[in-house]
Amino acid sequence: MKKVKVICMALLAMICMVSCRGPKTNANVFSSTVTVYSSDWYWDNTSWRVDIEYDAIDLAVNSYGAVLVYMNNENTWRQIPMTYYYTDISNGQTIYCSSSLEVSSYQGGVSIFWTENDFYNGKRPTDHQFKIVALSSVDFSERSDVDFSNYEAVKEAFQLND
Repeated sequence: MKKVKVICMALLAMICMVSCRGPKTNANVFSSTVTVYSSDWYWDNTSWRVDIEYDAIDLAVNSYGAVLVYMNNENTWRQIPMTYYYTDISNGQTIYCSSSLEVSSYQGGVSIFWTENDFYNGKRPTDHQFKIVALSSVDFSERSDVDFSNYEAVKEAFQLND
């Protein structure tokens, strides 16, 4: 009788273990939208720069995971690094411009660098929205099927809320 109880308990434990498996959650994936205002940018002698604090970027994420940053460009989220094209009207003339945006992550945040195409400090960047996504190393490495350059694909894969 004792053997039957042990077998039943082992069988029950196995059933519970199998039934507890479900879809992977996004417990180790964090996402936020941040508005950076024109006044937030500062000149660092080579480019305009803004530092954004983000506690979800801990040492493990920064060292082994992934930090993805996207900029809202005409209602489309484009991944940084990127080249941003825009027009500037000055003295009645339309000037076609481009800027390079780069990002650097660190424990506790990201820095975004905005460099004008002619390396002149020119105008301070205007207001922009950025999305920051912090992925653990497990979430990042197990999802090689995701196009990380496409925010919509990342949002769907990790069930992110906007």
